Amino acid sequence: MKITVISAAEIRIRIASLSPASEWSFLNAYAGVLGLGERVEQFHAFAPGGGDLGAKKIAPGEFRSGPGAETVEYVVKLPPARASEAGHVSWISGESGFLMLADLLPKPLPSVMLELSLPSGWNAYSTYEADPQGRFHVLQPDKTVFLIGRGVRKQTKRFDAGPIDCVVDGSWPFKDAIVLNAAMKVLKNYIALTRFPLRAKPTVMLASLPAGAGSVKWRAETRGSTVVLLIDPQAKIQNWAGELGIIFTHELLHLWVPNSLLLEGDYDWFFEGFTLYTALVTALELKFINFNEYVATIARVYDSYLSRPDDLSLIDASERRWTSGGPTVYDKGMLVAFVYDLALARESAGKMRLADRYRQLFQRWATQPANANEVIIQLLSSTAAGADLTKRYIEGRQELDIKQTLADRNQLSKSLGYR
Repeated sequence: MKITVISAAEIRIRIASLSPASEWSFLNAYAGVLGLGERVEQFHAFAPGGGDLGAKKIAPGEFRSGPGAETVEYVVKLPPARASEAGHVSWISGESGFLMLADLLPKPLPSVMLELSLPSGWNAYSTYEADPQGRFHVLQPDKTVFLIGRGVRKQTKRFDAGPIDCVVDGSWPFKDAIVLNAAMKVLKNYIALTRFPLRAKPTVMLASLPAGAGSVKWRAETRGSTVVLLIDPQAKIQNWAGELGIIFTHELLHLWVPNSLLLEGDYDWFFEGFTLYTALVTALELKFINFNEYVATIARVYDSYLSRPDDLSLIDASERRWTSGGPTVYDKGMLVAFVYDLALARESAGKMRLADRYRQLFQRWATQPANANEVIIQLLSSTAAGADLTKRYIEGRQELDIKQTLADRNQLSKSLGYR
């Protein structure tokens, strides 16, 4: 397979040696970004002898040809990315960009041998290493991201759990090693928290957020073993190492949850909402923030939660995340994790915390598929307090009231063991 970057506006893809086929389907929506299939144009399918089989577009991202095609060729238009979409889909702007194979290749996505044809002076990096011929043997295309561009460079560092790659594009007011060190600090913490080593080498990619982000400082996406981080280079950040650390407390946890689990179903309330809270606790324990900032963050999320009606259970909100359930998944999910952590700490006299549930989750469910909601709810309900909270706030629609809990900071600090 060969991907050729024609310009910042489009790429050409040729896939040969396919199993004979006559129909092809491309991803049309991802993470709330719609119309991805519309970007695929000039689709041709060829017989083994090279004859054009007259492929036709039957719907956005859907093509059909005569039988027996073994080679296809097409163009993917890559319009300038909006800041809200840049971490989720392929784009090229100026002299750099991201190729996310999930929205470039037809489904299903088998392993591929990929050759990239880039403008002179450009480099390409992913979690896969190029072979001596410059080709990449991509085992999981749907989870693979390439950062390409003229100024792209890579650093690799080893620690107890193995290597980590850091791929950076552009000029920044800090050294590339700052990114690598912040990521490693968080990774070590999550290995200790989960007691589960990652199966694949983690790769962190940093690039500039496209223009037009407004007040947004950064966007991120974790796909497979790759963390894509886009930051506004003009953002006024005094402590870059601390800010990067805070960002990584959330995004790097996704390398474990959900990406290292085989659980199935819509459980965004856990892998987004609970991850937000666990990241906040991690930022506190790693001293990226202090206890007052911890409480202030929960208070801000609570204010956001109160600004909208709470009319969905967390399970229902997860099913509607990209339509009407998004704020509930994040705000209420994070607050329920906080209430659960506090209840567990009080019930066990400080001997148990939410972190212990993560360890149990990976001990039991890291290597086999199961229904995510059933497994996690059963795990969280293993104590009386946990069962009550789960029934009321995760499966049910009861509203949260934590105003008094946040007001008594001394008691909160004592209950959680932060003094």
